Amino acid sequence: MKKLIYLPLIFVVLVSCEKERQEVKVKYEISNAYSQTEINYRNSEGNIIIETIDFESIEDVWNFSYSDNRGEIVYISTRYTDTTSSVNVRILVDGKIYKQGSSNNEPNKYITVSGTIPY
Repeated sequence: MKKLIYLPLIFVVLVSCEKERQEVKVKYEISNAYSQTEINYRNSEGNIIIETIDFESIEDVWNFSYSDNRGEIVYISTRYTDTTSSVNVRILVDGKIYKQGSSNNEPNKYITVSGTIPY
């Protein structure tokens, strides 16, 4: 009799855990930069991608979007070498700012924003 009570309880726990793994949209965004900037970011396969982008004006924006599960790691890091440049780095989850960082006139300093996608 006790086994029959536990089976529905186990089923409810498994179904509720499955809902928590729902996918979300992740977006990395770099803005307010106006020089050559190195960008390192984690993609949906878990690989670190390295790109160098030449920002021509402060109005230029770089972004990368993908879908991932809650509980997965998000990571972006950037660095510039121009002594008069700056950069804003943001991670958005489902369109809302999750984490952000910035730097102004600090060349060769890595600005890293990372975390785990919240449930």
